[in-house]
Amino acid sequence: MFNMKTYLILLLCCVGFNLSLVAQQPAVQIINDEHLDSLIIKNIESNKTHSTIQGYRVQIFFGTDRKVANEQRTKFLNLFPEIEAYLIYQQPYFKVRVGDYRSALDAQAMYRKILNEFDKIFIVPDKINLPKLD
Repeated sequence: MFNMKTYLILLLCCVGFNLSLVAQQPAVQIINDEHLDSLIIKNIESNKTHSTIQGYRVQIFFGTDRKVANEQRTKFLNLFPEIEAYLIYQQPYFKVRVGDYRSALDAQAMYRKILNEFDKIFIVPDKINLPKLD
């Protein structure tokens, strides 16, 4: 029969053999297509030039008087300085829209906050700015 010394030598030989097998395995090699890289680069460049997505805003003014439109925008910015307010001119009307919301549900929260502050407000689909990344 085998003694303890033989078992120990046999065990060390097995461990050494396994370590040599692990060391001999080649590293993982990634092969990718150049066309895929060019498509990724085109997508990144496209995203840089198109910084808007489809979303929602709350419209707080609609009319032909630019002075009143600016007053409504200023009133909103005094109440909520951290939220963007946009003055839009679509001949012959001025519109003031606020916020950049991805869903109508997100816009609904702002709608409820300002319901008593402005007349005739409603949620509208619009191109919104992408959120700023920190």
